[in-house]
Amino acid sequence: MKLRSLLILLVLILSMVPVYYLNRWLQRVMRPRENAGRFFLFLFANFVLIIVYTVLVVGVTVRLFGR
Repeated sequence: MKLRSLLILLVLILSMVPVYYLNRWLQRVMRPRENAGRFFLFLFANFVLIIVYTVLVVGVTVRLFGR
């Protein structure tokens, strides 16, 4: 049981790496510091990214470790 918990934690940590680089790319492309419109578009894009990525990671975790 402890090994399974550690594997789930490892999957969660490894799944954060692509999100970090995707967020850096979004900052470079959208340049949210230039004006308020770009900032709110950046916030909306990150909100959608969080929802989609959470559903994806939960789905992968359930498929790998669910019974």
